[in-house]
Amino acid sequence: MKPVLLIAINFAREQRWPILTLLLWVLLLAFLGLVTDIHREREDLLFVFKQDAVYVLAFSVFFGGSAIYNERRSRRILGVLSKAVGRQQYLSGLVLGVTIACAVYCFALGMTGSWTLGSASFPISHVWFLMVCLLAACALAGTVALMFSTFLNPFFAAGATAIVLGFPALAGHLLGPRWGLVIPVWELGATVINSSFDSPGSASWLVVGLAGAETVAFWLLSARIFAYVDIAVAVE
Repeated sequence: MKPVLLIAINFAREQRWPILTLLLWVLLLAFLGLVTDIHREREDLLFVFKQDAVYVLAFSVFFGGSAIYNERRSRRILGVLSKAVGRQQYLSGLVLGVTIACAVYCFALGMTGSWTLGSASFPISHVWFLMVCLLAACALAGTVALMFSTFLNPFFAAGATAIVLGFPALAGHLLGPRWGLVIPVWELGATVINSSFDSPGSASWLVVGLAGAETVAFWLLSARIFAYVDIAVAVE
């Protein structure tokens, strides 16, 4: 467990600049909460809050899709796996690292949202429920991207991830909402995007649990694929 945690912490530390860039958008929400009339401009504040949520979901794909590529390009992965760390442990650390990176942002957004939106009569409990939904969606999206990154470069990994995540959303729109639960990233994301002061959020904890189970499933699949990848081959 210790190697997994160390890999996760190191990964999150390496993503400190993208995370700080994201946190600037949270600071924007906090600034708007200070300089505007919260009750009169509450819809605008909610729009910024939801916009910030979309950013971290997109970045989770970036985090997952580029993790292995960067490690292979720097040859650091060879040093890590030569120290009695299994490939499954290595991927576990990356999945946990992506989740930690997104969790830091979701916590900051939840704190700021509780202050700004809570003052405008948006239920604080729903703010944190939306953050749980967002974190579950980020963990699943990042793990899917990580799976593709085991054999694709970041650009193609991101494209393949968008297709895999977008197909259930399209099927749910055309064939019925149940199809959207096949891979519920967009379902959870839509819970945040469609939230309003009249309807703060309608997803169930079952969907969150399903996302967690699928995160584990894609992690196991990525470990199976990664077992056959020749990591000694240099990447450009």
